[in-house]
Amino acid sequence: MRKIREFNMRLPFKEIRRRALRPGPHAQAVGGIDDARLASVLERAEAALKPSVLFESYGPDSPETAALAPIPGVGHTVAVTTLGPGFGARLEELLTEDSRVAKVLDAAAATAFERATAFVLSLIKEDVEDERCDLSPINYLDDPEALAKVLAKLEGSKIGVSLEAGHLTPGHSKAFCVSWLARKGKRGAKAAPKK
Repeated sequence: MRKIREFNMRLPFKEIRRRALRPGPHAQAVGGIDDARLASVLERAEAALKPSVLFESYGPDSPETAALAPIPGVGHTVAVTTLGPGFGARLEELLTEDSRVAKVLDAAAATAFERATAFVLSLIKEDVEDERCDLSPINYLDDPEALAKVLAKLEGSKIGVSLEAGHLTPGHSKAFCVSWLARKGKRGAKAAPKK
């Protein structure tokens, strides 16, 4: 099992502003918030961001995880990602201070989670490249029984993730599985030599 705790992640100002900005030719600010205030909000949210991941790969016959794979009968990787225990609380605090930042905070959380997921997928892709495989689309797990299996197998407590009332805690935590798909092509085929 691979565990990476509290890796560095930035909240990209321009991307989050773009996501939160209402479409239209006259939109100058997000909900009446200027760029300086927006940067301040994102800086405070980023300070509470402590993303962590756990993941492990299994063969097609793994009794505990085979049913979680999006494509049965092939190797797969199960992962748990979280944005950290303080991130949700910080977002609530910022929202309480100024309700106009709701869209910005939603965009910040979505962007941070996408970046955390992309990070773990890049690590998984390194493993599958060695096996000449590609990854299936992500299968996010939301069934409480499946979540309990994943947390037990990966020991979710190592990154502070647990299951309460059928949901992962802290908020902004998700579990997913991706299958390994063999690439089509000749075995042992070599790349053409460079001239």
